[in-house]
Amino acid sequence: MLNVGIVGFGHVVKNCHLPILSTNKDINVSWVLEPKYDDVPLLKKLGVPFIESIELFEQYPRTDIVLIASPYGNRLPIFDAIKDKVSGVYCEKPFSKSIDEHLKITSDYQDYAFSIGYQRRSLGHVNVIKNAIRDNVFGELKSVRCEYGYYNISSGSFHSDFDLSGGGILFESGVHWIDTVLYTIDPLDLSIVHANVEYNDKLDVHTEADFLIRLKEKRDIECKIIITHLRETRDKISYIFKDVTVDLYLYKEHQPPIVIPRKKGGKRYEISNFLKGIVPSSSLGQGVKFWQDYLSSFSDKKVSYTNAVESLLTTKAIEQIYTF
Repeated sequence: MLNVGIVGFGHVVKNCHLPILSTNKDINVSWVLEPKYDDVPLLKKLGVPFIESIELFEQYPRTDIVLIASPYGNRLPIFDAIKDKVSGVYCEKPFSKSIDEHLKITSDYQDYAFSIGYQRRSLGHVNVIKNAIRDNVFGELKSVRCEYGYYNISSGSFHSDFDLSGGGILFESGVHWIDTVLYTIDPLDLSIVHANVEYNDKLDVHTEADFLIRLKEKRDIECKIIITHLRETRDKISYIFKDVTVDLYLYKEHQPPIVIPRKKGGKRYEISNFLKGIVPSSSLGQGVKFWQDYLSSFSDKKVSYTNAVESLLTTKAIEQIYTF
């Protein structure tokens, strides 16, 4: 059995991580750090101790893995406190704004032991697209366009505080979309061509960026990224091939990808037949799958798609946008 400690007790922990971990017979939730007062009864009901300081975690049975789900701006003291004292880390996104920061934090752990919560990688329809690109089901990929956004300048939470959040919609939500693009394409490298970032009180509220993505077959494709709080968007990733465009709706649960012929008069269709029996297709399902695969990677000491070493290009893309 693995002992897991949890730092942070916000919405994503209460509604995703804790239900997953507390119902896993191979996991013991050792402690939770800094719960709000009105959340203490929930932890008592589950039999989970709560602590007020990260230094106190050593008073509990050995903690094998620490889930870090506190705001980005609060994490450095936590990383320092647990370094050399735990074997693994699962860190919620957003994780890092630079390759140097990414490598500095993860270098204290084996590659298989450090995970970043890019859970969309576990979704069934995301992997259908990934496999279709790998197997040239739709022919040669020509370009990619990714757009996500909704009108909201201030959320009224820690996300509105730059010192805590570290960034705006690009850093908080856009990383999921960028990571999904890169995960499905599985490229060698990327380089930024152009970026325009608009800010409000230091927080990015609108980003348009153009990348050249170097594929494994040593050719480049164009990728357009739009992440915005200034308008509503279609919230999709479009993979453009010679004869069809395939639209992936990342945040629409149970929505299969749609294939749209580029030739006028062609009939669009959903890739629903390919999705039968493929799981997960929901937010909770992807969380369960991602945790299962990370724990397998950790136990088997083998790197998998859940590990931080597999998401370096996502961090590189974020860094290049912010520093362009």
